[in-house]
Amino acid sequence: MSDSQNNKRIAKNTLFLYIRSVLLLFINLYTSRVVLDALGVDDYGIYNVVGGVVGLFGMLSGTLASASQRFITFALGKRDAAWLKKVFSNSLTLHIVLGVIIIALLEIVGIYMLYNQLNIPEGRMGVAGIVLQSSIITLFFGMIIVPYNALIIAHERMSAFALISILGGVLKLLFALYLLICGSDRLVVYAVLQMAVTAFLWLIYYLYGRKNFPEGRNVTLHIDRDLFKQMFGFAGWNLLGQGSMVLRNQGIDILLNIFFGVSVNAAKGICNQVQHAITQFAGNFSVSIQPQLTKSVAQKDINRTHSLMLHGSRLYFFMMMIFTVPLMNVAEDVLKLWLVKVPPFTVDMVTVTLVYLQSNTLSRLLINSILAQGSIRNFQIFAGGTKLLALPIAYLVLRLGGSPLTGIWVNIALDFCCRGVELYFTHKLLRYNVWRNIFKAELPCWLTFVCALLLSYLSYRYISSNMFIAVIISFIITVATIWLVGLDKKEQSFIQNQARSVISKKLKKR
Repeated sequence: MSDSQNNKRIAKNTLFLYIRSVLLLFINLYTSRVVLDALGVDDYGIYNVVGGVVGLFGMLSGTLASASQRFITFALGKRDAAWLKKVFSNSLTLHIVLGVIIIALLEIVGIYMLYNQLNIPEGRMGVAGIVLQSSIITLFFGMIIVPYNALIIAHERMSAFALISILGGVLKLLFALYLLICGSDRLVVYAVLQMAVTAFLWLIYYLYGRKNFPEGRNVTLHIDRDLFKQMFGFAGWNLLGQGSMVLRNQGIDILLNIFFGVSVNAAKGICNQVQHAITQFAGNFSVSIQPQLTKSVAQKDINRTHSLMLHGSRLYFFMMMIFTVPLMNVAEDVLKLWLVKVPPFTVDMVTVTLVYLQSNTLSRLLINSILAQGSIRNFQIFAGGTKLLALPIAYLVLRLGGSPLTGIWVNIALDFCCRGVELYFTHKLLRYNVWRNIFKAELPCWLTFVCALLLSYLSYRYISSNMFIAVIISFIITVATIWLVGLDKKEQSFIQNQARSVISKKLKKR
């Protein structure tokens, strides 16, 4: 398949994922509003902080998920069907085994944290225990979904991935609406229903993988020693990178609970929902490009790999801008419209988090390229170590009287440090040009962002402060700034060609 055809596939898959994300954005945001209204600030905060304890162990699943995605896609790039079947079988086995181990660990560590470390309101400890057990089972089903999810993405069946995701979002919304009329303890019901949705989605992924992919049928659960060493070695070193990110985020949530109580956890929970929604929305391009990037590395196509890394990072940054810039100006208005009651610090947390998300887009494909190459030990040691510095730094600042925004600001500062590590290793492993990335991606992207943000702010102050009008104006300003300041001629040409292709097909159908 030519680069042109691959680019068209990326554009097509991105479209599927954008449709998915448009629907999920509204579904998830409304679901969060209903859940906050039904549970109240304290119970919503309990769910987030207890779920944070489980999330600390979810990092183990994240590391093996990256290994599954990388090895399955790499095998497809090599066009080796026997190897692909063996990789999938081993991946599923490892996820099941690791899931059982994590359940055992959580029963010990999770219960200790719940009764000895977390700040839970009086009278709600028993309910928090039920939430913990439900969250543990939810995590297990989420883990054994991963190999099937990786299989769908590696085969670039983004339409199926989109439909299953939308189904999950709709079910969560329906269950959230049920909470409003539920006569039982709503926090318990919510935790159990979240577990049921995840189990059902696993069944859908299993049936789809079994029906559509040869390697998903007649799977024998076993471990190949050589492949196990490769996958577990990859996952083991990736644990520091993935784990440091989860430890950093969940650890900061726990620090906020210790220093400020569950009301600030509720604000952070809302912030996490916004972060997840926007990341899913703008991250569609990253998901679409990842299989192509891994396959180009497998085929040792250096020129294609470098092009995907550079132009992919730029386009991903600009796609994120389309959402972050308009939202930063009207964050308070949007949150007041969305939520029944806005917890303290939520507006500031969301605004600063948007800056962090914007920065993080420039790292995504650099990291993916290193993972695709496979030699990740030294990279994860340096990058993971840098990320873990967030916890002691945030703790020190909070002890000195820092605000609940401390953790997010620390994450932003360390994100730039990590980017230096990422650029060093992409140069070392893939001969990527660091200076070209700085002058063609990093600096132009941030210049475009600052220009769009400044112009949008001025329009909000001096043209209209009405939320809907301000969003429309800011959207137009952002898109125009991206086109005139951000995109180079090659990227403009690619977008124009894809637009002409879509319009031409629609005209032919008429």
